[in-house]
Amino acid sequence: MQDHAYLQKYTYDQHMQPYELSRFLVDLVNDPSVNPHVRVLGTKDRWCTLGTVSAVHTEPTSHTVTTLAFFDRLRPVEGGPVVRKTGEIVKCLDEYHERFLVADELRRCLIVEEAETYALFGQEEREEFIFHVFKALCLGGKLCQYEDELEPYLNATKLIYKDLISVAKDPQTNKLRVSSLVYKVTGLDSSVSPLFPSEHPQNFCYVSIDPMKRTVSLLYHASDTYY
Repeated sequence: MQDHAYLQKYTYDQHMQPYELSRFLVDLVNDPSVNPHVRVLGTKDRWCTLGTVSAVHTEPTSHTVTTLAFFDRLRPVEGGPVVRKTGEIVKCLDEYHERFLVADELRRCLIVEEAETYALFGQEEREEFIFHVFKALCLGGKLCQYEDELEPYLNATKLIYKDLISVAKDPQTNKLRVSSLVYKVTGLDSSVSPLFPSEHPQNFCYVSIDPMKRTVSLLYHASDTYY
């Protein structure tokens, strides 16, 4: 995935309200210090510039998870149908689902609705931002050597998630909560290039805004072929 992805972080110096999101993102990507660095993948694995952007289309995400305990159900102490007691991912017979090679119970749990383990995560839990990050890492890119153990996927998820969100203590509950605003970018109106070169389930772009630190993080991945 690394050749088709990036994670960038920028700072801003003006106050931003959630209702100003569209204008804020347009101003951000058109800023002369930002625009040359926000690239999108084109055909034939070529990175392209955006040119002038007139609109950025987003949808909100659910982002309430603050710890990796969210994934404990995949690895019960005595082992389970997805991950063995040793931490090794349970293998299964190879099959293709939505053009992804499914060779273990982890990927079956993530994308095969008919699998018994699919129910480990409910629909609302599957909408969580951390679940999207984890799922993207597990499915990988077109040239992917899958891990035999769960831990590398969890470690990578933790690193990326921590880079993208901030947490703060809720004064009412005294518990940690996500203070960042996270949105999925579904498209943009550009004078040069579209957001993605073609339709693909592993195409994604997320923007995370920390209103306290006044930082913006951008996570992007795309593929120009449907593997």
